[in-house]
Amino acid sequence: MDRRVEWRVSSRKQLRVQQIGFVVLLLLFTWTLTCDDVASFPRVAYLLLVLIPAMNIVAGRARTVADVDGVEVCGGVRTRHVPWSAVDEVRAVHSEWTDPKVEMHLTDGSSRTLPCIPTDAVPQLEELRAAAHE
Repeated sequence: MDRRVEWRVSSRKQLRVQQIGFVVLLLLFTWTLTCDDVASFPRVAYLLLVLIPAMNIVAGRARTVADVDGVEVCGGVRTRHVPWSAVDEVRAVHSEWTDPKVEMHLTDGSSRTLPCIPTDAVPQLEELRAAAHE
């Protein structure tokens, strides 16, 4: 099996980041209009002009790529490659407090959350993991 599967952040989630950034921009803009220190407005505006696009870029980079060699996890800022030999278990985690997510438990006892993967993709990951051990 020589297959490579990639999951990326959905455009709906990326739109949500943009909406949050816009709300933060409006709140800070309103705050600068009501504060007495008018000199702070340009600093806040410049900060927001950098911060909001940076949030969007980081959110857009999030992805998980899996193949028979292992899993490449990009959380937005940092990319890590984890070989299947270091993976003990891949499972879906359901909680009443958060959205369902997919976690990979490593042989060293740590765990990593795999971004952008739906919980119904766990069998596909297990299939790739089994193919790597053959």
